Parts: sequence; C-alpha cells; structure tokens
Amino acid sequence: MITARLTLVARLAAAVSMALSIALGGVLIDAAPVAAFTGHGCSKATCADFTSSYHGSKYYYRRCDSAWKSLSNTYLQGFKTKSALLAQYPGRKLHKKC
Repeated sequence: MITARLTLVARLAAAVSMALSIALGGVLIDAAPVAAFTGHGCSKATCADFTSSYHGSKYYYRRCDSAWKSLSNTYLQGFKTKSALLAQYPGRKLHKKC
C-alpha cells in the first residue's frame, strides 16, 4: 500500500515537473534574442571593418562588402580601422576588395 502511494506521488511529481518545464520553456522560447554585436569604438552604422569571433572564421569584411551583413549577430565584431581588427584577429584575410 505504501509503495503504491509512493508510486502515485512520484508520477504526480513527474507530471507537475513536465508541465512546469513546458510552461517555462514556452516563456523562454518567446523571449527576444539578445543582440551580441560588439563595436570596438564604433556602431554598426560607423564601423569600417567587420569580422566574426566564431572559432572557424578566416575573413574580415569592409563596410562596402555587404557580405558582413550575413554574419551572425552573436559573433559579429566591428572595428573603426583595419589595423585595430587585425591587432585582435591577426590571421584574418580580406574577404573581397571593394
């Protein structure tokens, strides 16, 4: 009899836990994404050069190369100058001259 009651309590606890997870998960899914752009002395509107801090990235982009706009905001890094960018990311190559 005690075992049956414990099993029932365990099932109820699992059901409540699942319901809370679903409810809280829904709240988290609806949350607005956080913009992670980092401007090193500039904003997206004023930076001259861009790169991604993602570990596999190889290129940097000039403002006139619209390909920088396709980089993930999560990893997007903007710089006032090419030399400032290359000081922080020395192995990066220019994506395209423009």
